[in-house]
Amino acid sequence: MRNKLLIPILLLAVCSLLLGCQETELTNQNDKVLPNNTAAPKPEDHALKEVEWVKVVDPPQNVSSPSEAVVHQYEVGFKDGTTEFPKKDSVIFETSLGQKSIVAIRSPEGKNNFAVFLYEHNPSASWGVYGLVRLLGNTEFGDKEGLQLPFEKFNATKMGLPDKETSIWVFANETEIVTITVYNRFPFTPSSDREKILLKNGNEAYIGKDYFKNGYLYYFDTENTIVVSGNVSKQKFIDLANSLPSVTFTSFPSPK
Repeated sequence: MRNKLLIPILLLAVCSLLLGCQETELTNQNDKVLPNNTAAPKPEDHALKEVEWVKVVDPPQNVSSPSEAVVHQYEVGFKDGTTEFPKKDSVIFETSLGQKSIVAIRSPEGKNNFAVFLYEHNPSASWGVYGLVRLLGNTEFGDKEGLQLPFEKFNATKMGLPDKETSIWVFANETEIVTITVYNRFPFTPSSDREKILLKNGNEAYIGKDYFKNGYLYYFDTENTIVVSGNVSKQKFIDLANSLPSVTFTSFPSPK
């Protein structure tokens, strides 16, 4: 798994092979068209439409949250000429810490397709997308490399955004998705109802719930903030966080 997840050159090759995996940094999101790399549907999926492109557009001015914005921003175009936006019930989670947010959805691209968005809030543009990862949830990988992931078989990818001092790893099977996001440490006001726990590595971690009743966990390591999000149970978040090495470890998030 390490060679596929942690080495950028090989990641590009993996993304071309994994059905629907794509990582994109958005520097200008106005009608940003992204190339399609979704493989042709399998014969048993004949009812699925073939994706031609996806793009991210500006959200309406009055949106109050990233999860509200994303259903207006992410447009998928199909080869039959039709287009589709995500539905409200396709949003899986929205993890927000201050001016930064991670949003995962079930993508209109097709069955088991996920899309994860990195948002940042600023006064002039409200919530804006600066990173996007597309991933088909399947059972491509089985080697967890010491990570306590909540599934035995999964698909995975990574995106690094040096200009934003942010990296994200995404893991998913057909029904569950987990993300590990590393930010350069930034100030924010924590939720008043967060739960504090102590990780095995001695770090204090904080657990909260989002608007969609999905949990998240975050902690601080040196100059970084590490955030674990997903649609899994609290204990699975804790188990995964306990398996993470220091963010300074060369093969992070793998402890091996």
